Amino acid sequence: MGHPHYIALGLMSGTSLDGVDAAFLETDGERIIRLGPSLCFEYSQEDKLILEAATQAALRWQFEGPRPNNFVAAETVILKSHIRAVNALCEDHREWAAELKLIGFHGQTVLHHPPKALFKGRTLQLGDGKALAKAVGKPVWYDFRTADMAARGQGAPLAPVYHQALVAYSKLDRPTAVLNIGGVGNVTLITKDGHIIASDTGPGNGPLDNWMSRNGMGAFDPDGKYAAAGEPHFPLVRKWLEREFFQQPTPRSADRYDFDVINDMDDLTIENGAATLAAFTTLAAVYTLNGMREKPRSLIVCGGGRHNKGMMWMLREHLDATVKTAEEVGWNSDAIEAQAFAYLAVRAKWKLPISFPTTTGVAKPMTGGVLAMP
Repeated sequence: MGHPHYIALGLMSGTSLDGVDAAFLETDGERIIRLGPSLCFEYSQEDKLILEAATQAALRWQFEGPRPNNFVAAETVILKSHIRAVNALCEDHREWAAELKLIGFHGQTVLHHPPKALFKGRTLQLGDGKALAKAVGKPVWYDFRTADMAARGQGAPLAPVYHQALVAYSKLDRPTAVLNIGGVGNVTLITKDGHIIASDTGPGNGPLDNWMSRNGMGAFDPDGKYAAAGEPHFPLVRKWLEREFFQQPTPRSADRYDFDVINDMDDLTIENGAATLAAFTTLAAVYTLNGMREKPRSLIVCGGGRHNKGMMWMLREHLDATVKTAEEVGWNSDAIEAQAFAYLAVRAKWKLPISFPTTTGVAKPMTGGVLAMP
């Protein structure tokens, strides 16, 4: 017999700083029983600026010396926003809220250092799990990455075991791969025999978002409109694909700011720059997939990148696989990462592993997460 199933609520705030995703999920920590309702609670412009300032301070700090003072203001924004997201989702869906047993809380990543030859990696997610548990009156599992990194794992990606459960839930043919294009890209291959192999792929939407913002064109490229209107500069893409990250064996992990290549692009128009960065993101994913031991028959794309028509077109051009968006297979892409942390919270409760040698490079399957009681 498996474990009892629970209704859990997952919370995710990605490095793109657009808001807090919250989602209900019913699971026993292995099978998905039901996908629940979800919402995105968007950060105000003021809150975004506070989080952006904390991220920039973290990049300067690099774990050396005292913590930046502005982390305190960022933690206040994170706590307030997550409480509101939980309350709003529970208010809108009382039948789910009535059965809610526990919460999975990711926090806000401001710095991620993968392990190097002689050094363990370090990662920092801002957010106070104990304060959240007290505020919402439910047990909260948080700090999912530290145990993996202490055991010399990459600490990321953590969604692969959930992707495996989603593919089983939807009865999809294997081998299939799930590509998430968020601030950073990551991919999970579910092999023909149901095993998972995963890695960060490199840049997601982060560099393209920065390019649009730096050129005064808003926070992102809507539907990949600018990328689609430009021509990629492939010599630059080839140069970027020779960076240290791509020389590491998989699984490898990255920080959003590891791919800050904009200073190479002074001569490019906005459209050509957008097309070049979209090509970089796409070809980094193709490069990672081509290095895996099985070729997927189908690729399911989730995260903001699924809206980028140029990225989707390039994936179809460069991969011998059927490329679909998450919505085309009946998933809600905007909720997947939040659902994943609901799933990981239930796995953590039952002491089931959340990271594996083939997903984070850790020596043996690892449990993770810290429990805060209300």
